[in-house]
Amino acid sequence: MRILGVMLGGTISSYNSSGTVKLGEPSFARSYLLENHPSHEFVFPEFETYSSEDATPYLYRSALKKTVDEAPGFDGILITHGTDTCAYFAQLASRVLGILDIPFVITGSMRSPDTDPGEASGNLAFAVRCLEEGKTGVVFRNAEGEEQLYGAHLIMSPDINGIYSEYSEGTVPEKKDHTEFLTKEKLPKILVIPSVPGSVIPEEGFDRVLICCNHSGTASAGLVPMVERWTEKGIDCFMAPIPLNGGVYESRRRLREAGAMELTGMPVEGAWSEVLLR
Repeated sequence: MRILGVMLGGTISSYNSSGTVKLGEPSFARSYLLENHPSHEFVFPEFETYSSEDATPYLYRSALKKTVDEAPGFDGILITHGTDTCAYFAQLASRVLGILDIPFVITGSMRSPDTDPGEASGNLAFAVRCLEEGKTGVVFRNAEGEEQLYGAHLIMSPDINGIYSEYSEGTVPEKKDHTEFLTKEKLPKILVIPSVPGSVIPEEGFDRVLICCNHSGTASAGLVPMVERWTEKGIDCFMAPIPLNGGVYESRRRLREAGAMELTGMPVEGAWSEVLLR
């Protein structure tokens, strides 16, 4: 196979210095893949690396645009990424890279390779095996310590122990050409309202709104009129995750009547990607 290596940074491209994990060069992943999978041809163009805490939609867009530009002629794409925000990147990648019809796998590690080389090498090896089988997704260890392939369009952010999960009611995103997203100069500013009691919500300074909710929504007494005002101004408001089955809570109905649109079949991470792409 001819595999495009997209090294974007994160812990798998880091080293431990006196107990502090520092971002370094992605030399471990490159060296491991070249030395342990000689039957495949790996190509590693230079990509801008970043840590999860510094990730932005613009960095995601830049990485995905270059991936799309470099992808022709390859049989698979292997992407390394930081773990904390990997679910957001993967959800966006599942939509933007889907048009390529080339299998891609995103992976990384919770610990730096010099601290636990077995985790990083195990995830990379499993990622290569998935590409050999024509599979797409995200590879990380599960709660049993075994490498697992998660659906890129289903994956949710890891818990405090670094264990990922999938959205049980997820649906496959519609395959679209997202060239406009990859080329337009300005991306929308998204206000994300967490499902947290007493959240401080700004009135302006954004282009779109994503309201995080579960079954009932977050229709506090002050949010409904705010959604009405934003909708009147032409600012689209969205709600997610929205269960595909079950009754509609009164608070969710109030948000819907105020103008908020429901994004069904995806977790918050996928909804964020949808709001960014619309």
